[in-house]
Amino acid sequence: MRRGDWALLASRDGYRLVVRYMGRRIETIRGFIEAEDLEAAEYGDAVKTSLGHELYVLRPTLYDISPALKHATQVVYPADAEFIALVAGIGPGSLVGEAGTGSGHLTAVLAWRVGPSGLVYTFEKRPEFAEVAWRNLKSLGLEDRVELVVRDVAASGFGVSGLDAVVLDMGDPWSALPAALEALKPGGSLVMFSTTVEHAQKSLAAAYGAGLLDINMAEVSVRRWKAVPGEVRPEGGGPFTGFIIWGKAPRRGRR
Repeated sequence: MRRGDWALLASRDGYRLVVRYMGRRIETIRGFIEAEDLEAAEYGDAVKTSLGHELYVLRPTLYDISPALKHATQVVYPADAEFIALVAGIGPGSLVGEAGTGSGHLTAVLAWRVGPSGLVYTFEKRPEFAEVAWRNLKSLGLEDRVELVVRDVAASGFGVSGLDAVVLDMGDPWSALPAALEALKPGGSLVMFSTTVEHAQKSLAAAYGAGLLDINMAEVSVRRWKAVPGEVRPEGGGPFTGFIIWGKAPRRGRR
């Protein structure tokens, strides 16, 4: 373990804690772990806490880390973020625009998806939110795949063109739709995230009005189950998060 590394501390009986090691001992409800013990550990090793509990040091995924990142705004949940990337066709080498960086949680998923050969242009009009997002992205080692700009794209546009996909995660995504279509290449994917029925209706109306092609709409629901032999059962329904609306950009000037 090195300073700045993320770790999932997990026990065999189901306790788990995601931490970022910063050169200091880690406090848990099962006792603390000394810094030198973490530095000597490799992923997969077990360490003992001050109370004698054994915790395994595991490499966390982005799904594990996401709840531990700083929150400046309401964030897009991992299931929604992955579905957005999937329907938008975002993968290695993609050029992606995002309006509404917020805390950078969706940005991180998009940056992970595009890989080192792709790039995410993300725009946030509130400087204080942009600062939080940039710290989150740097903590994940994704800053080389992201260009973060403080700008209101609805008023000033994206400033780039030929993008493979644009994601609008903002309170009024319909306001940025013209700018998004200017930034997209013909046939590129446009995705809007709306958290209420009223906003989804406005987003849909704007999508049809702009001539978007192959328009679709869905919500994503994930229900966790208790993963213990002999006690397997649902752990409750997943909360409603929002509506995902997506389609393809027409060739400019055609509707």
